[in-house]
Amino acid sequence: MNKPAYLDCNCSVGRVVHPYIEDVVDAAGLRKELDAAGIEEALVFHTFARDADPPEGNRLLMEAIAADSRMYPVWVVLPHHTGEMPRPDKLLVDMEAAGVKSVRMYPGKDHHSFSLAEWSVGELLAALEEARIPLMLDAEIVCWEAIASILDAHPRLPVIAINVGYRHDRFCYPLFELYPNLYVELSRFFGAGVLEDIVARFGTRPPVLFGTNLPHFAGTTSVSMLAYADIPEESKRAIAGGTLRKLLGEVYS
Repeated sequence: MNKPAYLDCNCSVGRVVHPYIEDVVDAAGLRKELDAAGIEEALVFHTFARDADPPEGNRLLMEAIAADSRMYPVWVVLPHHTGEMPRPDKLLVDMEAAGVKSVRMYPGKDHHSFSLAEWSVGELLAALEEARIPLMLDAEIVCWEAIASILDAHPRLPVIAINVGYRHDRFCYPLFELYPNLYVELSRFFGAGVLEDIVARFGTRPPVLFGTNLPHFAGTTSVSMLAYADIPEESKRAIAGGTLRKLLGEVYS
């Protein structure tokens, strides 16, 4: 049987303060890593948008991946109140024109320092929800209580928690039961039998999306974890990219 078609939801380009073992900074380097791991497509953000200036980082991203049909842009976004980004209605027009179908937020004090409460980001989250644009949040930066509040207030907004480890099970399992719009990304979701347990509890199309965190981690790690999991082939294909492709197909529709 043919292998699943991998769509990586967690990749980046751009320099970092402390370079990884192999300093992959551009689309050509990332493409090489994707090829080495057998990954067909990837959602990609720019590290400058995360670590410094979201608008400029998003611009650099569009330049970096413009010639690569296998890489899809992910913008880092902010609430509009300080004028650094346009109001949500205008932002979504710009995103749709650029082919952006997913976003990230980094609200922590060491990143962009804003609140995820409704008084701060409610208007932006409502616009993302209306357009069905998946929102990625880093579980090392955003507490699960904040994620739960977003899920509760915006039930049609797909939320993808990234950098989720197996020690987060006691947080995400009860949230999976309550909110069908929550997903977790695979790159750190390690542990003996974790995928087998997720499928047994939550069905053959589990709330897990394939991700590698390239180039911070090697892509083969997540590929191997999914390939060798003792779960149905239907589940492997859903995790590898089927579920995410379905989510992206609903954006702006």
